[in-house]
Amino acid sequence: MRGVILLGRQHGPNPPIAAMPRQHTRGQRPQTGGQRPQTGGQRPQKGGQRPPTWAQRQQRRHDSHLFRLLDGSFAFRLALAAGSALALLLVVNSYATCRNQNWSEGCLFRDAEALISVGNVESLSIVTAAFLYLLEGHKRRQRENLEAYELLQTCNASGARWLIGRIHALESLSSAGLSLAGQQLAGFDLHNLQAPHGDWQEVNLENSVLSGANLTGTDLRGANLRGCDLRGANLRDAILEGADLTGAQLEGADLSGTLLDAASTHPG
Repeated sequence: MRGVILLGRQHGPNPPIAAMPRQHTRGQRPQTGGQRPQTGGQRPQKGGQRPPTWAQRQQRRHDSHLFRLLDGSFAFRLALAAGSALALLLVVNSYATCRNQNWSEGCLFRDAEALISVGNVESLSIVTAAFLYLLEGHKRRQRENLEAYELLQTCNASGARWLIGRIHALESLSSAGLSLAGQQLAGFDLHNLQAPHGDWQEVNLENSVLSGANLTGTDLRGANLRGCDLRGANLRDAILEGADLTGAQLEGADLSGTLLDAASTHPG
């Protein structure tokens, strides 16, 4: 039956079945006319809009000529860091000079040559390195995301049911707003996973353990959740359209605002 979740598999002639009605009524659906919500867990949230993810910020950076130049040229980043450091030291030196001269007229341009000294060159190098570290932040995050993807593939290939590395990789990629669509995670123990607002479309989670997991607002359209342990999981505002929930354990799960259109929930 559309919009109804049946808990438990069929055992014997009279299987215990608990029915849960749909979590929202007609008129409360966020889309009309058969339109589906946006992918990637980007549904509008109650109580204000979520801040953009790392992936969304990267898309905006790609549309900016300045940021494309920053991303593609280390020399430009170095020059920008050095110029910023020099400007900062000039401001500090001018402030100290004017304060010592009781803010007399023309104090900003007096003793400008004092900025060129061994001590200031050392300070300039340190401040330049600090600015460069900040400008390199997005590059470090790119490397971290690539390493997380590689770690996830390595953990999955090992076949181990529970690995802390797999948990960290999934949480890191999901928090960055990167898609995990189509990942093969069947049979893995992912209990207490923290991956809200992720893009988990068509992920295979058959017989996996997601008890106590936080999947708030996560897009799970078309996901295979057959026999999945979702007891106590937070699925508030999640999108489960077309997902296969046959035999899933949902005792204590929070399904407030969850979209369940066309979800398969009949016992296997």
